[in-house]
Amino acid sequence: MSEFLVDHPVDEPKAFSSSHLCGVCSMAVTDYSDRNAQLAHENGDGMMFCSPGCLFAYYGVPDQFGAPESDIVGAWVTDFETGSLVDGFDAVYVLEHDEHRTDDPMGLDPRVYVDMDDARKYIGQYDDLDEDDTVALSEVGEDIARMYRGDRLL
Repeated sequence: MSEFLVDHPVDEPKAFSSSHLCGVCSMAVTDYSDRNAQLAHENGDGMMFCSPGCLFAYYGVPDQFGAPESDIVGAWVTDFETGSLVDGFDAVYVLEHDEHRTDDPMGLDPRVYVDMDDARKYIGQYDDLDEDDTVALSEVGEDIARMYRGDRLL
């Protein structure tokens, strides 16, 4: 497992580096710049992720990844529409569940959008998705974490 980043800024993202490994799967985060994510705990510890699915695993079941007893106060994810790093607490996540229409490096990831209209456009392309398939980060628990990284959870 990756080590926690100490003195992680809690109000802004930290620059991704080739030395950062995903806190869930240990893949290099800079290999997936169109998908990477990160978070910060209130105590200044932080974690980097190769993808939003790995972020969901950590966020949903933090004790399985050695998370500190400190609230998560900052999260940043890469928007699928713009490729920009955005506030993970403001983002909308589409719970994509069909790996046949994706090319995600870890099998399957939720789709991240800062704009609900962009999420609706994505949903509108498929008959099996609707607005019930959108969540906020605060709604992610073990059940959603298992959708994306069940193989990484006990």
